[in-house]
Amino acid sequence: MAYLIFDNEQEAELRSEQAGIQKGLSYHKTASGSRYWWGWSVEAAEENPRAYIEIKKYVWTNEETNEVHTNIPDENLLNDNDELLDELPEDWVYPPDPMQEPPTEEDVTTDEEEPPLVD
Repeated sequence: MAYLIFDNEQEAELRSEQAGIQKGLSYHKTASGSRYWWGWSVEAAEENPRAYIEIKKYVWTNEETNEVHTNIPDENLLNDNDELLDELPEDWVYPPDPMQEPPTEEDVTTDEEEPPLVD
């Protein structure tokens, strides 16, 4: 996979709509039906969350020649301003894991000192 990173959700939405126009999706012809070509996801940051569009990218190696090949099915929808990244940025804020139980009060540490033990 590859990623297009945007400063906010509105930019990702607009870019997906531009691709939808290029693909001739029904919304842009009849004002009903599909409008966006790609879905997008928003960072879990509290302030100024970024967004990304995930672009399919296939990479394989020819076993005989050891040549690495790349195929991006939607390459014709990308423009000169699109910078594809192989990974999300290191500082990306992911949502909490829904399979992990939230910490209990006992799990949360505090800076307060515990009172001394009394005999």
